[in-house]
Amino acid sequence: MTEQEVFIDDKGRILIPKKAREKIGLLTGGKARLKIEKEKLIIMPPISPEDFIQEMEGCIKEGTPTINPLDLKKIWDPKTQRPKK
Repeated sequence: MTEQEVFIDDKGRILIPKKAREKIGLLTGGKARLKIEKEKLIIMPPISPEDFIQEMEGCIKEGTPTINPLDLKKIWDPKTQRPKK
């Protein structure tokens, strides 16, 4: 694993170096996932719909889903997502 020191600005933002963003597939204006493990902050690319479905498989054992699958699909539809300014 490569380590690199970065700066945190007065708003708490961290600039992720271009090479690091490219290596894990982070896109400008896109989303990222954050995970905290002990004293580490892990930055990951957003989860793909396929990976999400695989992770959720078996979670709903019985009953009816409380969210419409089409509403869930909108989360990943690039046409409905716009980068925040």
